[in-house]
Amino acid sequence: MLWPGVADPIVRPARPDEAAELTALTLLSKAHWGYPPQQMAVFRGELTFTPATLLDRRAHVLEEAGQVVALYTLLGQGQELELEHLFVHPDHLGRGHGKRLFQHACQMARAAGAVVLTIKSDPHAAGFYRAMGATAAGEIPSSIPGRSIPTFRFALP
Repeated sequence: MLWPGVADPIVRPARPDEAAELTALTLLSKAHWGYPPQQMAVFRGELTFTPATLLDRRAHVLEEAGQVVALYTLLGQGQELELEHLFVHPDHLGRGHGKRLFQHACQMARAAGAVVLTIKSDPHAAGFYRAMGATAAGEIPSSIPGRSIPTFRFALP
C-alpha cells in the first residue's frame, strides 16, 4: 500500500468508453501548471481523446480505489516508440503514480520490440523525466508560438 487505507493502484489498458473522462483528466493535469486560457484552448485540441485514439496510442490508465487518476499513451512501432502523454490528476501527485506509469510504459515498449523511448515533455515535467533517467535530446517548437518543449531519450534496458 502506498497510502494507509488506499488499495494498491493497478495499471490497465484504457477502455474506449473512457475517452471523455481521460480527456478531462489530461486537461485538468495540464491546467495545474497555470497555463492561461488561450494556451489551454490550443492544448484542448491536442489532448482530446476519442475511442479510436485510445486504441491507436496504446493508452493505459492507473486506477486507485476504483478511480482513474493517471494515464499514458505510446506512439509508433519498431525500435523507437514515443511516450506521447503521461498525466496524473493534480490531487494524486507525489504518490509515485507517474513513476509507476513510466515503468509500465517502458515494459510495454520493450514488449513491442522498442529499444528507445522518446519523450516530448511539457517544460514543467522535464525534471520528472530526468529523475527517471531520460537524457536530454534538445528542444522542439511548441504549438504555442514563442515556446519550445524539451525532448528526451530513454534507452530501454
